[in-house]
Amino acid sequence: MKLFLSGGGSGKDSIELDKLFVSMLDKSKPLLYIPIAIDTKKHPYPDCLKWLKSTFEPLGIKKFEMWTEKELANFDKTDLNDFGGVYIGGGNTFKLLKDFRDFNFLDSLKELAKKDIPIYGGSAGAIILTKTIIPALSADPNNVGLKEFDALNLVNNYDIFAHYEENQDKTIFEYIKQYDLKKVIGIPEDSGIFVTNNKIQVIGPGSAFIFNKEKKEIKPNSHF
Repeated sequence: MKLFLSGGGSGKDSIELDKLFVSMLDKSKPLLYIPIAIDTKKHPYPDCLKWLKSTFEPLGIKKFEMWTEKELANFDKTDLNDFGGVYIGGGNTFKLLKDFRDFNFLDSLKELAKKDIPIYGGSAGAIILTKTIIPALSADPNNVGLKEFDALNLVNNYDIFAHYEENQDKTIFEYIKQYDLKKVIGIPEDSGIFVTNNKIQVIGPGSAFIFNKEKKEIKPNSHF
């Protein structure tokens, strides 16, 4: 398993995580980009793809393919063998999880993870890789009326708060109590985590933070 979870930053904030992701891709195959969580009124899909290319072309990625709702509604599992990795963009976490369920895409993501295909999640794309999307209640409107918040649970039973800032500590501890969350990772925009079967490593200039009964700082390059 090779998962890359970004706190939601870009540019210099995510450059270390981006470079690590690129180093593990099969560059002979396209990078699959799934931006369906985004608000397309503010960020049309062509602009999203332009942004992704501006981020990863300088790092050596030359082949890209974007799947939106149309492609996901008609995909075949064998199609995923054509890609060297997957990048799931940010936006509304509830819409993203609902769409992935509706398109029967969650099991395919699990299969890719088991095959060690690198999967990168930015913000909402990171949250759906974890135990639940409950932390997104603090930031995203549940406009799709989602009532079941269980996600892929590929990160050792952790939930995450993306875009974490210190002023969220009270909210995180309240969520732990209210929703019976067992352990939570706060990932600031200048940080990310790299997840394998055996370890979780903090990647980036910034630290990540673990919450359960207490708060603990995990510095860059440390494992937990």
